[in-house]
Amino acid sequence: MNASYKWSPSIEHLVEEAAAAINLNGINYAVMMITPDNIEDFAIGFLFSEAIIQHDHDVHDIQVSKSEHGFNIDVTIANRCLYALNSKKRRLVGATGCGICGVEAISHALPELTILPATRPIELLDVDALKLQIEEHQLKAQQSGAIHAALALNAQGNIIACREDIGRHNALDKLIGMLVRQPSSLSECNALLMTSRCSSELIHKAVQLGVNNLISLASPSQLAVKLALKYNLNIIHIPKYSAPIYYSNFQAKVNLSSLPVSPFGAINV
Repeated sequence: MNASYKWSPSIEHLVEEAAAAINLNGINYAVMMITPDNIEDFAIGFLFSEAIIQHDHDVHDIQVSKSEHGFNIDVTIANRCLYALNSKKRRLVGATGCGICGVEAISHALPELTILPATRPIELLDVDALKLQIEEHQLKAQQSGAIHAALALNAQGNIIACREDIGRHNALDKLIGMLVRQPSSLSECNALLMTSRCSSELIHKAVQLGVNNLISLASPSQLAVKLALKYNLNIIHIPKYSAPIYYSNFQAKVNLSSLPVSPFGAINV
């Protein structure tokens, strides 16, 4: 055998991926491919992001059971939430790379959201230290790689929570679910941070949660920036080797005399 090859007799070190069928009050609503951990956080965060529920107490019960190809998540929601479920008329079969597959109408994919109050972007004083924090919190990534992380930061830029998943939108749903279930953590959360690319569905989830800052280690798409500015969500992109780039409507209130600004409103600091 060629010495350049490495033979691995086991797969335990690889990231897990399984089909999760989400059933609401006995109705099949979605099938998502997720990493099977923090399942209740995922269910709460997914339903919150879908605007099916507004609070943790809108969910009366969650039962998780294994199936032949994955597992079932049977969720009992409050009767008042059934209207939101019926009005969407959505049957979603999700892949790990996309959070809006199967939506029947563009209005469901890009819904109108409540505009956030314009706030000063979070100040990242020590990006290198933040990157070290991220590495320390990514426990699954240390074992297997090929997995995304969503992290919550307080006003001082310190990480207070982390959730990981093979799907970046699933990771964020898990984090949102945890925050919705723990109001004290949600009130402390000043920013969300994604280790993956920043696209439109992540903007939707951040605005829906009401957090004013979304940090990404990969470049945002044009649509993501346009939507973020529409809803007063501050986007901060941390490139691998250069200083953070800010996309914010708050720039008009900041002294920009020495800072280059792009047509999108990006501030290089």
